[in-house]
Amino acid sequence: MTNNLYKYAALYLLFFISLFGLYYPIDIFSQEGVKLQKEILLKQAQTHFNDQVNTRKWNAMYGGIYVKPRVGELPNQYLKNNILKVDENLTLLKINPAWMTRQLSEISDIKDFKFHITSLTPINPKNKATAFEKKALKYFESTKNREYYELNDGKFNYMGALITIKSCLPCHQHQGYKVGDIRGGISVYLDSSKYEIITKSIQENALIVKVFVLLFLLSITVLIHRQFKNNERLQVEVVNRTKEIESTRELLQKILDSDKSFLALYDDVDIVYVNKTLLDFFGFETLDEFKNRYEYIADVFEDVDDDLFLTHYEVDGEHWVNYLKRNQIKMGLKVLIKKDGVDRYFKPYVKEIDLDGKKQHLVTFDEITDEYIKMQQLEQKASRDTLTKLFNRDKFNEVLLKGLALSDESDTAVSLIFIDIDYFKTVNDTYGHDEGDKVLIGLAEVLLSTVRQADFVARWGGEEFIVIMHSANSEQAAKVAEKLRVKFESYTFENVGNQTMSSGVTEYINGEDKEKLLKRVDEALYEAKNSGRNRVVVK
Repeated sequence: MTNNLYKYAALYLLFFISLFGLYYPIDIFSQEGVKLQKEILLKQAQTHFNDQVNTRKWNAMYGGIYVKPRVGELPNQYLKNNILKVDENLTLLKINPAWMTRQLSEISDIKDFKFHITSLTPINPKNKATAFEKKALKYFESTKNREYYELNDGKFNYMGALITIKSCLPCHQHQGYKVGDIRGGISVYLDSSKYEIITKSIQENALIVKVFVLLFLLSITVLIHRQFKNNERLQVEVVNRTKEIESTRELLQKILDSDKSFLALYDDVDIVYVNKTLLDFFGFETLDEFKNRYEYIADVFEDVDDDLFLTHYEVDGEHWVNYLKRNQIKMGLKVLIKKDGVDRYFKPYVKEIDLDGKKQHLVTFDEITDEYIKMQQLEQKASRDTLTKLFNRDKFNEVLLKGLALSDESDTAVSLIFIDIDYFKTVNDTYGHDEGDKVLIGLAEVLLSTVRQADFVARWGGEEFIVIMHSANSEQAAKVAEKLRVKFESYTFENVGNQTMSSGVTEYINGEDKEKLLKRVDEALYEAKNSGRNRVVVK
């Protein structure tokens, strides 16, 4: 009862942890979205401000400019040399940077935008600061910052500081300013109503996502809660059937003991029964004695440097029984067990059985020691390349002839991939043959790890390799060749870096002789090398 309470407490604790764990990134995403919209407004205001600053710099660069006045326009009384008489018919007015900025602000006709030049002590009363501008200018005085902005009531108010430069002193030196002082600023006003609409939408969407997450997690939690209840009911049923299962086990043990092969029964991945033949072989009376000595039956498997041998409890992260079940037909897997210092070879075979409504695996170990030794003797005669451990050209020719004959009989496709390492001579000449050998070995590893188990890989000679693909047409072979090309190109060698390869692909035409097939795939490779290398050509 206590365990059940802990179980439910853990479930709902996990619910709340998951809920808040998912809410956190939603909040962060929402906040970042709002922040981005605010930054967009800021960038717009900064751009308008910088446009005005650049215009003022241009004016100041010329010490002010003279323009023909508009009708009724009077000179700026606050400027020295405020007029320039060209002749008796033309008198020009002087426009300094401040007056120019104010005039531009007055004629600005951009929707939802305006700007204004000001200071705390303006020479021209028309440049008097607003409440926001006063706050910004005082902020500049009390900090080292050179910009200030506020966002409220559908408006974005921004001010950038104007720094006193040498050309400003003729007009402002009498006010006590010196180069580098902040003498005022340009304020920019933008309509932020769209910003508020967008940010509101972001926040509403975040709320919708939160509601969805809540409902989703709540649904899962309820389902798990119900499953817990179902499990509790099942536990009662299990107890009631225990006696029936015990009697079945006794009968099964008798059946297993009568077989001369090793037999082991697995419940999921744990061994639950072994027959007397297996116990006698290892010198044990009971399964418990065996388990006291070996945690798993796989512990008795010897290490063999051959992918066709099972050697460990797991193969590539998968329990060896499941791996055997999936590959026993196409791979012909074996195990090596030592008995009194003698190697004994067995062929395992797994079969799924239904025992009392439960799926279990019956593993049979048939001894094949004599057959395996004979097979090894035959394989030793087959020539392999000593460097890459791949089969050589002689073995390739033998396998190819058999494959072509089978293709003619069964009308199934056979394709070849002919491979050449690009600029391999340069590797040998530059880095030495030892590094070149590493490249050859690396390509061999790429080939073996990429092609199917049923395909045949051989070293043709030098830097050339060849692959026989059974039951594959040229289109399928080309896809594999391209996969090999990409994989090899990304394979980084410690001293020589990345290398590339070229490939020719062709498909066997029923009835043609081997020489025509090899000539065609060689032509395809030649075309790949002569059209830029690092590519696949199908011919």
